[in-house]
Amino acid sequence: MKIIISPNSFKESISSIEAADSIVKGLKKNSYNFELLSLPIADGGDGSLDVFMRYVDGKKINKTIFDPLGNKITSQYFLFDKGKSAFIELANSSGLKLIKKSKRNPLLYNSYGTGELILSAIGRGAKKIIIALGGSATVDGGIGILLALGTKFYDAKYNSLKQGNFLNNIDKIETDKMDYSDIEFILLADVDNKLLGKDGASFVFGSQKGATKNQIKKLERGLNNFSIISRKIIDKNPEYVQGGGAAGGIAAFLKIYLNAKIYKGTDYFLDIMQFEKKIKNAKFLITGEGKLDSQTLYGKAPFVVAKKAKLNNIMTIAIVASVDENVYSDLNKVFDLIITFEKEDKKYSILNAEKLIFKKSYKLAKILKLSDKLLL
Repeated sequence: MKIIISPNSFKESISSIEAADSIVKGLKKNSYNFELLSLPIADGGDGSLDVFMRYVDGKKINKTIFDPLGNKITSQYFLFDKGKSAFIELANSSGLKLIKKSKRNPLLYNSYGTGELILSAIGRGAKKIIIALGGSATVDGGIGILLALGTKFYDAKYNSLKQGNFLNNIDKIETDKMDYSDIEFILLADVDNKLLGKDGASFVFGSQKGATKNQIKKLERGLNNFSIISRKIIDKNPEYVQGGGAAGGIAAFLKIYLNAKIYKGTDYFLDIMQFEKKIKNAKFLITGEGKLDSQTLYGKAPFVVAKKAKLNNIMTIAIVASVDENVYSDLNKVFDLIITFEKEDKKYSILNAEKLIFKKSYKLAKILKLSDKLLL
């Protein structure tokens, strides 16, 4: 019996690769008769780099950069296609995971470190830069990245702007030293939100990054200010970009300044994995992530892989920490079985996700063995 193991990462806990390994171990502990194919997935968020390296040959490059707080750290990116292409996970350079919860305030930092990784990759000969945008700590519209790439920002008194999130202070922008017309930029995102408004980068994602209500309003004004000034020098409107709200507006502004292309992260990964080809003739697909909720229904990775499995008449199972019961009936249209960590509290689930996934998978193996007999 062929079973596909294809979980996403469990937010703030374990990677999709670790989750897949736990599921495999749990199933094998109960039965060695399964044909298990481990295909951990990513959607452009935390862990995307490791997942990408699992399916593509290349070389990891270490680089000393500045994190969002201005501290020097060692980050990584991945060179592949004989050095002609680079994969960068923004979460490793400008990510929320780099900042303690007590210090999170997106008004204080920008995405400069990600720009340093981009420059390093280009310096090594990369002509295609792929950036996984999920897990960002910033709501800076990419000013840090653009600053690293040569854009100059000034306030009304023509003082140079470089530190922190200076969106609200921008009065003039110079781009004459920034020509990357020979570089292809690809952005991977898992959201469709546009730049501004109640469904935009600040109001939807600001609180997740530590911003208070007043700070969210300041971030919104800053992105609007950057948009107005940008439209004066570039005949493109970042506010119209579908998915432009990803990574605190980075997607919108890299789209207009660098002619970047925006892709659904999950779809991009499934393509490089040759997912639909590999799941042929499988009987079950096991996926999962931290929580299934209304956002899952808008194209999160477990939802996408489950839909593809259903189209191939494969039964779908999700192992998750929790599920929003308000959308349970909608989730059941694509997931045949949803297994939760039951009543474990969030902190315990985060710290013990691997153990809990193993236990659930071990019990699930009994059900799968029984179903296999019934299907014969």
